[in-house]
Amino acid sequence: MMDAILHPHVTEKTVDKMDFDNKMVFICQTDATKEQIVEEVEEQFDLNTTNINTMITPKGQKKAELTLSDEHDAQEVASRIGVF
Repeated sequence: MMDAILHPHVTEKTVDKMDFDNKMVFICQTDATKEQIVEEVEEQFDLNTTNINTMITPKGQKKAELTLSDEHDAQEVASRIGVF
């Protein structure tokens, strides 16, 4: 399987999304599907997601915003995977 996720995307805005909306944002391969991204995130970081939105940035990168299920805390997941 290809690596759909390149790396977590960390900005002031994405940290706010972690804090207030329980969301995490990743930069992904541009040809990765939502299903591939969800599958890889859930498997790699051992969590469940409830929603995904993807967008292509003006720089041509694919950004995936995943809403985590209530049993997972985005802040805790971020610190566990070494985002901060």
